[in-house]
Amino acid sequence: MYRKFYYVIALLLILPAGLFSQNSIGSELKAHVVALTADSLLGRGAGTRGEKEAGTYIEKAFTQAGLTLLYPVPGQDFSFVSDTGDTMHSNNIVGIVEGYDKDLKNEYILIGAHYDHLGYTRMNINGKDSLQIFSGADDNASGVAVMLELAKMVKAQAFKFRRSVLFVAFGAEERGMLGSWYFVNRGFSPSDKISLMINLDMIGHGQTGDNVSAYTITPHVELTTLLKDVADMPLMLSPKIHSTNYFPSDHQIFVAKGIPSALITTGLHRDYHTSRDIASDLDYTSMEMIANYSLNLAMEAANMSRPLSRTAFAAKDTTVQSVSKPAALQNDTKIYASTEVERSALFLHGGEQQFLDRWVYKYLKFPQSAIDEGIQGRVIVEFVIEKNGEVSNVTVVKSLDDRLDDEAVKVVAASPKWRAATIGGSPVRVKMAVPVEFRLKRQ
Repeated sequence: MYRKFYYVIALLLILPAGLFSQNSIGSELKAHVVALTADSLLGRGAGTRGEKEAGTYIEKAFTQAGLTLLYPVPGQDFSFVSDTGDTMHSNNIVGIVEGYDKDLKNEYILIGAHYDHLGYTRMNINGKDSLQIFSGADDNASGVAVMLELAKMVKAQAFKFRRSVLFVAFGAEERGMLGSWYFVNRGFSPSDKISLMINLDMIGHGQTGDNVSAYTITPHVELTTLLKDVADMPLMLSPKIHSTNYFPSDHQIFVAKGIPSALITTGLHRDYHTSRDIASDLDYTSMEMIANYSLNLAMEAANMSRPLSRTAFAAKDTTVQSVSKPAALQNDTKIYASTEVERSALFLHGGEQQFLDRWVYKYLKFPQSAIDEGIQGRVIVEFVIEKNGEVSNVTVVKSLDDRLDDEAVKVVAASPKWRAATIGGSPVRVKMAVPVEFRLKRQ
C-alpha cells in the first residue's frame, strides 16, 4: 500500500507541466477556431475589417488570460500598400507574461502565430453573385487557438518561468510575413534578447499526434536537443524534427536575424488555401497535445542557464580582420563559430557525428549509480578546437546530472587532436557543441 502511494507521488513529480494542471482544452480550442473562421470576418484578409475584428478577439483573450498588452489597442500598427495601390493597416497583437528571475526576465521566449488569411472572392454562379470565403481554419486559426490557450497555461504557471514569455499574433503574414518583419526590425527593440521563437502554423491535421513536425531551418544542436528532450517527457507527443525549412512563415524572419526558431506544424494538405479549410475538419485532440508540448518546450527554454546560441544567419562581428589577409589570422585569438569558418574542423575526416561515433560513445561510461536511479537523457557539451587541433575549454551547456555531466566532459576533453578549422587557408580557433546521449536499454 505504501509502496504504491510513493510510486504515484513520484510519477506526479516527474510528469510534464500542464498535464494535470489543466482541464481538457479541446472545447476551448474549437471555440476559438469557430470564432476566427466566422463568415462575418470574411476570411481575415490582411488590412480588412475582418482581420481587425480577429485582432480584437485576440486582444480580449489575452486580457482575460491576465497577460499585459505591450501596445495599446488596436496593437502594434504597421501599414502596407495593397495590390490596388491603397495604403492599408494591419496590427501585431502582443502580450507578455513576465518571468520571475530578476536577471533573466529581460530575455524572452516568443510564441507566435499569424491570424490573417486570404479573405474572399466574388463569384458569379448561374447569374447570381456569391462570395467564396477562405476561412482559414487550419491556416491559421488552429495556431492562434493553441497560442491563446498557451497564454492561459503560461500565465497560470508564471512562477515556473525564469525568462519572460511573449505571445504575438502576427498580421499580414499572407502578404509576405509583413507583421513579423515589422516586429523584428522596427517594432520590438530588444529583439536580440529573444532566445527562442516558437511558430505555430497549420497545426490542425495532426492525426492524434502522429503527424506533427518541428522545423529549425538550419542545424542547431542545442535546439534539436531541446526538442528531443521535451519529446522524451512522459505522455508527450514526439514530433519529427527536421533541420530544414518547410514552407514560408513568420519563423523565417527570426532565423534570418540569428534567433533560433522552431516551426511546429502538421503540414500542408489538399484543403490548404481553399474554401474547404473549415473548423469541423480539424483534429482538436492533436492540437491539445501540441499545446502541452509547446508549453514544456517554452518552459525548458525559459529556464536554461544561458540563452540558446544564435543561428548561422546572425550578424557577423564587423571588427574581425578580413579573411582576404590570412597572415593576419596567425595571431588571431578570436574563437569563431563553426558557421563562420571556410573549412570545418575534422575528426578522422568527419565532423561532430564522426566524433561521437568513433570516440565519445566508444569510451563513454554510464555511471552505475545513475543507472540504478533510472537517470537518462542528453548532455550538451561545448568545446574549442585550437589552431593545433587540440580540444580545450570543455564546458556543459545543458546539464542533466552531475555524474553524467562529468563523464561527458571527461571523454570529450580526452579527445585526440582534430584537423583545425581554417579561414583563408590559415588555422583558426573554432567553437563546437555536441549532444552526448545517455540511454538505458529496455529490459
